[in-house]
Amino acid sequence: MQLVSNQSQCDAAFRHWADTLTNNAKRVDEGWHIEGSGVYFTNYGHGQPGEITNQIMLGYDPDTGSSAVKIVTPKGLRGDKGPTTVLAVDDDGRSHLLREGRLQPNKISGFIKDHFEELTGLRPIRLTVDGVDSERRYYVVASLSSDPKTILAQTSTFANACMQARSHAGGGTSPAPDPVNDRKRPTYGADEKGSIVIYDITGGSKEVVRLQGYVYEEIKKIFGADLTKPGESGYFVDGMIEPANLLIEIKTGTSAQCIYEAVGQLFLYPRLTGIKTRPAQALVIPESPILNPKMSAAITNLGILIFTYSVKPGKNKPDIVLSKAFVERCLQNHSAR
Repeated sequence: MQLVSNQSQCDAAFRHWADTLTNNAKRVDEGWHIEGSGVYFTNYGHGQPGEITNQIMLGYDPDTGSSAVKIVTPKGLRGDKGPTTVLAVDDDGRSHLLREGRLQPNKISGFIKDHFEELTGLRPIRLTVDGVDSERRYYVVASLSSDPKTILAQTSTFANACMQARSHAGGGTSPAPDPVNDRKRPTYGADEKGSIVIYDITGGSKEVVRLQGYVYEEIKKIFGADLTKPGESGYFVDGMIEPANLLIEIKTGTSAQCIYEAVGQLFLYPRLTGIKTRPAQALVIPESPILNPKMSAAITNLGILIFTYSVKPGKNKPDIVLSKAFVERCLQNHSAR
């Protein structure tokens, strides 16, 4: 690939990439969530909330203020001597956003450069600058001539690879999480029901919302009989969209304990409940609080999709809003209705 030095091209390419992300990701809190991948990104305080100016923090963790990797607008006139992000074109004239394999130290990990390829599993591309091979090692963030779905997938893969590298490298300054405080033909289980239960306690009462049932009800409302609960010997999955061959695990929190349980269930339940296929796996979690990016990277590395839902106040019960990306994934290979 050949480096692009024209600043107008660099600005336009970054704008196209940033707009593609924000227009196709889900707005959550102060940033956006790339559904399916678990990647949360923000403008890191550069620009007004909801807008991207000249940089994006991918894999951002609100708890530590750190991220997997920062992508900035390429500075074309500085060649490969400037910021770590550059724009390049291949022999067919297609544009690619590239990032040097260098991660600055933060609260998640120490400095990473020499072992970037080994830690991420990514492969560098050959970049020439005025006909001479660059001494820096660059990796593809996204191929900008691709469709939005591909651009999001490539960006997510790069972000999660960087987070995996930070997880493996260690050396960050944030404290370790506290596990105590983080909190034959198949038969079918009964549909789950959401409920609000009032418990009497000393001095009054306490209201407990059984949120998982409400999430299940919302999925059932959309997919009807195609949402089932295969089960056997007392084990029942949260949900299975059979036409899409998608196994669903619903969680009402994003703590480490919730995620450990979910991953175990997604891998074990097909073997415990008599499911004959090898279903794709989807973890469905609330959009807030944001899932720790280390956890997101580890989960997607296992091949598990991560989708979110929002919870809004309703008249008599919570209003559950499933992500568009989750609904679309459930509709893959779906029977006509």
